Amino acid sequence: MTENLQTLGELELAVLKTVWQNDGCTVQRAAEILSQSRKCARTTILTVIQRLHAKDFLTRKKEDGVYRYYATEKPQKVLGGLIRQFVDKVLDGSPAALVSYWAQSGVSAHELAQMQQVLEQAKSEQGEQGEKP
Repeated sequence: MTENLQTLGELELAVLKTVWQNDGCTVQRAAEILSQSRKCARTTILTVIQRLHAKDFLTRKKEDGVYRYYATEKPQKVLGGLIRQFVDKVLDGSPAALVSYWAQSGVSAHELAQMQQVLEQAKSEQGEQGEKP
């Protein structure tokens, strides 16, 4: 799946998010949901779902004569992979550059507190596991 992240397009990600948020869905349901925020024909959504299935992002199960599609990976894994790709390609592997950008880009105090909490937890977990090389 990691190699497939490089070919994950914007509409594919939107469809994948729809599947995650609905704990699986049919092509029809995905098309209904996505049509509220963008102009996409049902056939376009069908094509995207078929591509995601071929790339192993989705699995399907026939229910009442209709395929219902389910994500094969949790959002954290896929989104984490996309973020890692971005950091590697755009920021030369430096997550500090991303954190620095966020800190200077006008994020709210609440968002900064959330980031601090995540960093504290990561630091704590790293200490428990021993320092990574």
